[in-house]
Amino acid sequence: MVYQNKEKFYSKSIPVRKVDNNYLFSFKAPDSTAVLIFSLVDGSKEIIQSSSLIVPKRKIVDNNNEDGFVVFLHNGKGKRFDFETIMFARLRNSFAKYALELKPVSNATIIQMFEDTYRFYPELRKEESYLDYLTVLYKEKHDAVKPKLLVYAKLMTLVQNDEIKWMRAKSIYQLLKMVKEQQIIENKILSAYPNGQEAEQRFWDKFYNQNDRTEASILASKDEYISRFKDSSNNIKDRFYNIIVSQLLDKKEWNKLMRYECLIHNKLLIPYINNRFAWGSSGKQIDNQSSDLEIAKMLSRKSLDYTEELMKDLSTSDDYEEDLTAVHNMLLNTFALILYKLGQYEAAFYYQDEIYKRGGELDAGGLERYAVYAQKVKGVIYTKQVIEQQLLGGLNSPILIKQLQSIYKQLQLPENEFNTIKEKSNLLAKQKISESIKAKFGVTKANDFILKNLKGQNISLSSFKNKVVIIDFWATWCVPCLASFPAMQELVNNYKQDSSVVFLFIDVWENKSQQKMQEMAQKLMTDGNYNFNVLLDTKDKVVDNFRVDAIPAKFIIDKTGEIVFMGESSNIALEIEKAKN
Repeated sequence: MVYQNKEKFYSKSIPVRKVDNNYLFSFKAPDSTAVLIFSLVDGSKEIIQSSSLIVPKRKIVDNNNEDGFVVFLHNGKGKRFDFETIMFARLRNSFAKYALELKPVSNATIIQMFEDTYRFYPELRKEESYLDYLTVLYKEKHDAVKPKLLVYAKLMTLVQNDEIKWMRAKSIYQLLKMVKEQQIIENKILSAYPNGQEAEQRFWDKFYNQNDRTEASILASKDEYISRFKDSSNNIKDRFYNIIVSQLLDKKEWNKLMRYECLIHNKLLIPYINNRFAWGSSGKQIDNQSSDLEIAKMLSRKSLDYTEELMKDLSTSDDYEEDLTAVHNMLLNTFALILYKLGQYEAAFYYQDEIYKRGGELDAGGLERYAVYAQKVKGVIYTKQVIEQQLLGGLNSPILIKQLQSIYKQLQLPENEFNTIKEKSNLLAKQKISESIKAKFGVTKANDFILKNLKGQNISLSSFKNKVVIIDFWATWCVPCLASFPAMQELVNNYKQDSSVVFLFIDVWENKSQQKMQEMAQKLMTDGNYNFNVLLDTKDKVVDNFRVDAIPAKFIIDKTGEIVFMGESSNIALEIEKAKN
């Protein structure tokens, strides 16, 4: 369930019980909460994602055809709120879409929701939500809305002693890429509120951009933050302790670990941090190089023991938003890979099978590893059944197809039977991908665009006809984007001699002038020794057209101009090869 209260979004899991054809639940909503949106999930089924072992996802049982179930609430006088449609629009256009896996809503629909409400309640234009309306309107109509935005920004700057309203003006200048005006309002905010929201944002930007953080400097930053911003909450302290523990693991300073682990309040952070190190050491895939496996095994086992102790005391599970079972499955996934690489095949299968038997669903990478473990331990007949079940269920996995082909040859089974399964699997997988792309874009054809590269040349998508184009949306400030660059450079190198494959790295969401954007991107390419073809989306129009919600985000466009892949993948090379065929 998701809802909004006092300009903040919240997500909450609550148990439901089925009575006849209805689901019943109890929830006391905070005052002034006008609407709830929820999906039904199966708490026993958790999707463990190999590419992102941070937040396990729930298995959606029913989300009302990806529209979510909506409940409008009443105030203390039994009346519905004037602003309920606006609150619904804000939720549905952002937080609810990701949290509940809902289909996108068009800008035109969101705009209509706002305007219908303003027609009956024009006074709501004075509320903070009006900026959301103008922002969506700008995305839809672009420069035609610029005068309205500037008028609103001017009104916000004229308000005396109100940092919130000044911050709204700043966000408008950012949206319009008016760098000079943005700097003026930022300086005004910092001068009037040296310990306000803008200052806090600057603090975190500076802190996370430091490359030479030490234990002492992190602790000093913690003390500075608490002193400046008067926030000594456990969540804030945990942000600093989390980084220290991660650094101690990387440096293998085991003698200090226990001290900082004891200081962390949210105890689920501890297995997460240890698992992150263990997962990285494992190589993340069977064929990838691994390191420090014995240490990784120790930390992985420690994390499992930790969550098992928490699970014994069911009363503690309410202290955390994450489900303990999901976390435990995630840790089992890591532990099994480490055991396999240590040659402990039966144990590796046992732990991966624990997830499989419970109904905790694995992503493609997890199932591919499960099939390898199974063939080592259970033999080819059992593995054949597992693989066929997954492929005929619509799983898109060339690795499982290749393993199944090997099993058919080993068992001397008819090749035509294997080909039938392969064709059905490919057809089902293609249908699922096409449906997801159509749900997002309405069509599968990629829109053309023209952007300048770092040499100042105009590059258009349409100029790469009969080629496979890989688009990677990124930004200079995006840590996950930069972390993916070494692997992407290796991929670019591998396809250097293949003229049918083109890579475009589109720099977005920089909120800087074109010159500054170009300088920063060029410096990053030079410093990292990357030879990417970087394009500058200075007005963020291309990233908007591709409806990108978060970066890094990758798209693959085949030789006919169709989008055949979007998102992140642990093996982009496989997706490229499929697009070529």
